[in-house]
Amino acid sequence: MTRRSVQFWRIEQLNGDELNRPFPARRVAEVLKNAQDAGIDRHFTSADGTVLLAQTASMAPHPVLLLDRVRDTNLPSVGDVLGRRKPLPLAPGDHLLETTYFAFLKRNVIAVLTSGNGPRAARMAEYLEGMLGLEPGLVPVVREDIEEILARLEVSRFEFALPAERLSGKLMEGEWADVLDSASRLMNEGTFRISLSVGRSGKAEDKQRIRDRIQQLIDLFRRAGSVEHFDYVVAEGKDSLTGDREVVDLLKERFISHVEVDPDVFNDPQKSVAEAIAILNKQARDNEPFFARTLPELKGPADAGLVPDLVSGGLSAMRAALADVESRDVENREAESPDAEEKAGGAGHELVRG
Repeated sequence: MTRRSVQFWRIEQLNGDELNRPFPARRVAEVLKNAQDAGIDRHFTSADGTVLLAQTASMAPHPVLLLDRVRDTNLPSVGDVLGRRKPLPLAPGDHLLETTYFAFLKRNVIAVLTSGNGPRAARMAEYLEGMLGLEPGLVPVVREDIEEILARLEVSRFEFALPAERLSGKLMEGEWADVLDSASRLMNEGTFRISLSVGRSGKAEDKQRIRDRIQQLIDLFRRAGSVEHFDYVVAEGKDSLTGDREVVDLLKERFISHVEVDPDVFNDPQKSVAEAIAILNKQARDNEPFFARTLPELKGPADAGLVPDLVSGGLSAMRAALADVESRDVENREAESPDAEEKAGGAGHELVRG
């Protein structure tokens, strides 16, 4: 089995304004589906050269979009049992697609199933702006029930990092003060990182004892009141209620759910889409009570009129083409103006005189 993460983001703004009504995700999904059926080019090239391609995977119960990073250069190699390497066998015109799955949930929440190689959540915002003229402002969903989450968490790992120049026993209390004080004598540049984990081997009772000890150290760490000096503080474990793997960011008090997936399923283009939709729908059901309790209510229906039909290459390509046409029109008008003719005639007259 392979682990994948599910991140949760919320569309807080749209086109620079606070968004108090539902984001028109269903209309976006419909537009992309219509463009796909009509064979309209849906590729978008970002400012850094990354090529993105979106398509609709599902309309119900939640709109689910796939966003691919399209690659045709710098491709990985394949090898045989003896390690002999050869190029990735792509047919002419084919590209390598690295996929991230996006489910648009209630309260403008987006659940993002990542693979590590697929586009980040911010890339979806880039794509929607470039192709449809929408500018969604994304913020991570913050877990305000951090105490409840940690109480349910069967912790397996605790890790933190901070710049070496900030190392000081004064930041912590008890055992952590001793650790940081000793570390400050080891290094004064770079980043200091420490990770505690239960490990894979050992008896169940031994693992539970280690887990309890790590939980005590997490509680001590959080009580220190100096967490803001750290760059990275996470606790990882299994949610005893849902069974999902979760990573709790103790700096931002948000979490990332982890799910176990069959790599053979996710390597199959058809099966992977169905599996991703099932995973995202389950995440929506499991977390809806929390979203309902902590996120603001939305007013009114989604404004489908904000989403235009998709044109080949998107609005960014259309804007560039229009700008080019306008530029040529200006040049033509200047060339045909009486002033231009007078200047041209004057230049010719001077040339004859010379």
